[in-house]
Amino acid sequence: MTLPNPHCTAGTQFFGAGESLEGIVESFCDVDLADAAIARARTINVLPTTSPVVIVHYRAPMASQRGTYKRTINGMHTRAAALKPCGPVGAVLVRLKADAADRVLGVRPADLLDASIDLSDIFGDGAAARLEAQLAEAGSAAARVACMRDFLRTRTGPGRLDPLAVQAMRAIQRNPSISMRRLAGLLDIGERSLQRRFKAETGASAKQFARIERMQQAVAAHRAGLDWAGVAHASGFTDQAHLIHDFRALAGVPPEAFCRRAAAERVQAWNTELAASDFYNTFIA
Repeated sequence: MTLPNPHCTAGTQFFGAGESLEGIVESFCDVDLADAAIARARTINVLPTTSPVVIVHYRAPMASQRGTYKRTINGMHTRAAALKPCGPVGAVLVRLKADAADRVLGVRPADLLDASIDLSDIFGDGAAARLEAQLAEAGSAAARVACMRDFLRTRTGPGRLDPLAVQAMRAIQRNPSISMRRLAGLLDIGERSLQRRFKAETGASAKQFARIERMQQAVAAHRAGLDWAGVAHASGFTDQAHLIHDFRALAGVPPEAFCRRAAAERVQAWNTELAASDFYNTFIA
């Protein structure tokens, strides 16, 4: 659901990948919240995702259970996370495609599973510091995203992943409810070989990858207006109890508790914008 044009509410703008990065990037998000008190009062809850995310904060750092950070690369995450701004927020986020992130990061998804590493660990201290400075100096969201596009574009290379794992990821994303037997049949490979090769590239089993993708599909359907019973049916769960069980296993709480909208009008508007973007797995409270 990539937005082709910028759309703004509450200091957040979303941008499409752009022609040169279309096969690698899902979308960009620029967050501009200069009021430190308002920012520190917010909690950012993020559900598990198969998509790696590059994040550069050019104002105050962000805090998580792992500590504080300013420039980070988050790999595929199998657990939910809660983040707290340490002050005014200024950040550019890039949601990468799971099957192509290696083209700019230069590492396999397996090397980033459930990890958050500093941008300098991939691109070097100098390049990471220059990018942060460029974002801080840029005068608009469009200019900041242009800087990030240039940074990624000049570091794009050929894909390094096992083509079979790439095919499997794409097939699962098209149909997260697909059985592993059916997936192996589509790829003309034995189920054990599929699982072995998939895990070698991603660090996760194909079944775990599918479970996260199905939960993401369910969240997107709910934020588009379906009730939970409708979400369960549309997303391929056996029933609503199955959906709740899987959601609780991945997020730690039932879906209604996680997705409940905050009462404040400003936060509702922000969450509405997130729901319509590729960052629909992110909730502001």
